[in-house]
Parts: sequence; C-alpha cells; structure tokens
Amino acid sequence: MISIIVPIYNTEKYLNKCLTSLVKQKNIDFEIICVNDGSPDKSEKIIEKFKKKYPKLIRSYKKKNGGLSDARNYGIKKAKGEYIGFVDSDDWVEKDMFFKMYNYAIKKDLDIVVCDTFMEYENHTEILKSNLHYSDEDVRNYIISYPMACTRLIKKELLEDDYMFTKGILYEDLCLTPTLVNKTIKVGFLEEALYHYLQRSNSIMNQMEFNDKLFDIIKVLNHVYKKFDENKNLENYYEEIEYLYITHLLRSATLRFLGYKDGAKHLSKLIDEFKDKFPNWQDNKYFKISSFKLKLICYLANYKIYSLIKLIIKIKK
Repeated sequence: MISIIVPIYNTEKYLNKCLTSLVKQKNIDFEIICVNDGSPDKSEKIIEKFKKKYPKLIRSYKKKNGGLSDARNYGIKKAKGEYIGFVDSDDWVEKDMFFKMYNYAIKKDLDIVVCDTFMEYENHTEILKSNLHYSDEDVRNYIISYPMACTRLIKKELLEDDYMFTKGILYEDLCLTPTLVNKTIKVGFLEEALYHYLQRSNSIMNQMEFNDKLFDIIKVLNHVYKKFDENKNLENYYEEIEYLYITHLLRSATLRFLGYKDGAKHLSKLIDEFKDKFPNWQDNKYFKISSFKLKLICYLANYKIYSLIKLIIKIKK
C-alpha cells in the first residue's frame, strides 16, 4: 500500500486539479492523506467534496499552521502505507505515476524510487531529469539528483526519528532527501517524467524582495554535510556532497541572490565559506562533466564577477 501525503495551504485555485489526478491513480492500493495546514481559503471545502465522493481513498486532517515540513511530518505519522509519496497541492501527477513507481520498487527491491519531472511554466513545459546519471551506482546519482521529495517514492520506515522534514526552513527537501543514503543504498531511478511541478511566480521561492530565509541554503547544505560526517559516510560521498554545494549554492543560490536589489552584498560571504570548505571544488568529477552554462555561472561566481552574471540573468529574462 502507498500513502500519498498532500500538505495544503492557500491553494484553492489548484487543489481540485491536484486531487483529481490522485484519485485517478490506477491498479494500485493507496490512500490520500490531505493535511490542511490551517489554510484560510476555501481549500477545506474542496477537501470535503473529494472526501465525500471518494471516502475509501481520502483521509483528511486539519491542523494549526506550521508550514510545509510540519504538515508533511504530520502526514507521515498518520500514514498506513509501506511506501510514502508526497504531492504538493498546486501540482499534479500522471495517472499511472504511483503504479509505475511502486512496481519498479518491488521488481528491483528498492527502498527509494526517483522519477523525472515536468516543469510547468506559464507558457511552456520542460522535462527536468534527475541530474547526472553517469555513475553505475544509483545511490550516488540519488545524492546529486534533483532533491525534490515529490519525485520520490520512499519506504516509510526510513522516515522516522531524526530523518524527518526540518520545520521552519526553505529547501526542506534538500535538507532531507540526500541524507537518506545514510539509511539505505537500495535506490533506483525510473527515467520517466511522471510529476508535474507548477512554477508559480508568487511562490516563496519566486518572491520579489530579498528575504533572510534565503540564507537557509547554507544551513541546509551544512546540515547534509554534518549528517554524512556523523554517520562516517562523508569520505565515501565527498564529491557528491561537494557537488551539492556547487549546484545549489555556487550556481542556483547565486542566480537567486543576484535577482534581488540587495542580493550581491549578501552573496560574497556564502561563496567565501564554500571555498574554505571545498578549496579544490573545480576538480570535482561531476563538475568537470557538467554543462557549459553551469560551469560559466560557477566560475563567474567564484571570482565574484556579479555584473556579468546579472547580464546573463537579464538576457535570459
């Protein structure tokens, strides 16, 4: 059985499409756990409508607002399934997503299965593949792949104790998903896009004003580093962890910070901290085979040539 956890907050505009895609899942024993995280809009009415129509599928809970991580953790504790999937309430999935992922997990005897993603923009759709499927060891690919929890089917027993979502931070997926390798190496990829990730301009990660919560990226990356170190796994996966810093701090965070008026002045400290921790980052085996675009941004960020990065951002827009 699979438990599909849907945290819900202020998404009445998208919730109907999300839940419709879930109740249409075929040929699989599953439950849908709707966690209303104190949403002030009409989401609860939509949940009740689906619960009335699909009483054997929908289990609903309403709680005080605590954020996405808190809602997911609440759902995990209520889940009855052997495996857990996560779907954000403004997204939707292919009708056979969980059938395919569960069957793949059983066939390959896996604790975690990862699929690819449809990135849904206002005027177009792109397929985002899990990063760098170069190694023969899937577990290494897992660490450096796109960390979104919603692209994973995870055995419930892995999500307990100190392996839960951290409350009150951004990048909560990155904080958890790579560290699960400390509990299992039975990981595999289903190289097919099955999850539709809506890119909303008004989402937290697309805000217009600089927010100190953006500094959570370094806290999260350092948490992952520490987790592997505590489990005496850092030496085994050093280049994979280093590559997480490269892609999420030196590339993605740089582009995000420089998109704000005061972003540049906050960025240099993070880059200096990164270079102190990984002085030979340019020799990283994954970085060496990365795209020209990623390398360009990283090199410019390393030398703090922010004006040229800003120009690239402007041209892209």
